[in-house]
Amino acid sequence: MGLLDGVLGGLMGGGKGGMEQKLLGAVMGMVAGGGMSKLMSGFQSGGLKEKADSWVGTGDNQEISPDEVHQALGDEQVAKIAEEAGVSHEEAKTGLAGMLPGLIDKLSPDGKMPDLSQLQGMLKGFGK
Repeated sequence: MGLLDGVLGGLMGGGKGGMEQKLLGAVMGMVAGGGMSKLMSGFQSGGLKEKADSWVGTGDNQEISPDEVHQALGDEQVAKIAEEAGVSHEEAKTGLAGMLPGLIDKLSPDGKMPDLSQLQGMLKGFGK
């Protein structure tokens, strides 16, 4: 899987189990379906543009809080991700806050958002 192994290892300290993997699966499913732009738009329009742009750019990734995740994604999206991952709303927000900056960074290695076909190519084989 290449990129995905790097994403999983980098985001979870080399481990591939537990809540983080479930959350990652839910987020990657959303991203693979063309949701990366929607995800980034939520952060940008939610007053978190500078932070979101740092994840795509080539510099350091700015951290976000669980409340900022909720602010950007909204109740419905956080609830959907939590349900898919089988975790509580709070666990989803906390896990996403720790995961999203690194995930978006890894999915935009050239400092720009990949188009949908590039993204789908990167994610091919996820979950198999």
